[in-house]
Amino acid sequence: MTYHGSRLFSFVSDSIGLPLDQLNFLISQIFAIIFGLLFRANLKPCPQNTLKRHLVGFLVGILLGHFCYGDQMWHLFLQGFVCYIALQFCPRKYVHLVTFVFSMGYLSALHIYRLFYDYGNYTLDISGQMMVATQKLTSLAFAYYDGMRKFEDLNEDQKTQAINDCPHMIEFLGYVFNFQGIIVGPLCYYQDYIDFITGNNILKKQIKGADGQESSIIVQPSVTVVLVKKLLLTALLAAIFFKVTLVYPISSNLLPEILEKGILYRFVYYYISASSQRVKYYLAWVLADAVNNASGLGFNGYDENGNAKWDLVSNVRILQVEMSQSMKSSFDHWNTQTQLWLRRIAYDRLPTGKTLGVFVLSAFWHGFYPGYYLTFVLCAFLVYAGRGIRRKIRPFFLKNKLIKFFYDIFTWIFAIFAVNYSAASFDLMEMEIAFKFYNSWYWCVHIVAIILVVILPGGSTKKKKPLTEEIKKE
Repeated sequence: MTYHGSRLFSFVSDSIGLPLDQLNFLISQIFAIIFGLLFRANLKPCPQNTLKRHLVGFLVGILLGHFCYGDQMWHLFLQGFVCYIALQFCPRKYVHLVTFVFSMGYLSALHIYRLFYDYGNYTLDISGQMMVATQKLTSLAFAYYDGMRKFEDLNEDQKTQAINDCPHMIEFLGYVFNFQGIIVGPLCYYQDYIDFITGNNILKKQIKGADGQESSIIVQPSVTVVLVKKLLLTALLAAIFFKVTLVYPISSNLLPEILEKGILYRFVYYYISASSQRVKYYLAWVLADAVNNASGLGFNGYDENGNAKWDLVSNVRILQVEMSQSMKSSFDHWNTQTQLWLRRIAYDRLPTGKTLGVFVLSAFWHGFYPGYYLTFVLCAFLVYAGRGIRRKIRPFFLKNKLIKFFYDIFTWIFAIFAVNYSAASFDLMEMEIAFKFYNSWYWCVHIVAIILVVILPGGSTKKKKPLTEEIKKE
């Protein structure tokens, strides 16, 4: 597929050997961090700056979007325009369904287009941002729909996210096209975005001005330390990406010289190659988090020690993913904004088949490569199997600390292997190659997952905790 973004820095791309789309991505994010710091310093959240903050965020977002996506930006405009018309004129009790069907349909059409014209390759194009825009538009529509429902019919999370009035055009444009998330996201919810623009998300203090009258000012917590930490982490992840991820692709596990090795060597080799593939996502998400934080977006209150938290729009908890002892735990810390979107759009609203519905929606949202569906089907089985293990087996290992210690080690080894194993078909994308990989491992995790689902049914027997409780706990 031909890259549609700017070719202004093609000479730099040629000289350093970095693909132009990746170079433009890096340049745009560095610019967004610098501009975000200026935005935060010069357009502080206050009533007289609200419109300016919407407008500047939107205009700079359009410029960055055109720099990276070129004329493909019209897809974002068309999708956003139709959904805004639906918000304005569609009967409110159907607006969430209309927006969902149109947004997902448009996104699916782009995914199918890529199957024909860019199969098996990845060049930075508008489809990734369309995935984020689809999340924004659908979550906004569902929140607007919840605003007309009876308050007592909403769960605690829906009560905090419900929108009573349809957003004005400039609010809508600022939300969908803001410069912080126009390149790689992640999803920021509408109410969180509005609170960021107005300053309702940070501490307010009453002071007396020169005239003796009290006026409200908004004290912005310092972002320096957290920004430096995330930029240093980004640099470390970039080094790992170039030194490990690019050197050990998933496909290398199918090389004859690797398949001839013993099972322990293959296990370690696959752990390195598969785990390093997650680094490219960690890199993009941590850098995106730094972009958000530089502008002041992402502040999430204070911890018990009075330290500012900057994780409102963080999209991954790296250590928790790598140290998880179950598939569900790994999912809970991976692509967290998408997990929350799936929960709010599907899980909390489906009367039955909640887990299956989440996996189906997630699969369609990601695209239509056959390997994606192999991954999501297996993940569904592993999640169900994990429920059975936690409820029927795990309690026997909690009585003795030493036994629990070895149990935790064993479950971590199995969980990280299962995560890497199930993600293989997602990375390989093609059915035939994925089958070759699973044949090389004798479909071992598939077999174990199916057996566990059969002998350890893990259907929920307890009432699910409200989402807001889970978020606060995390």
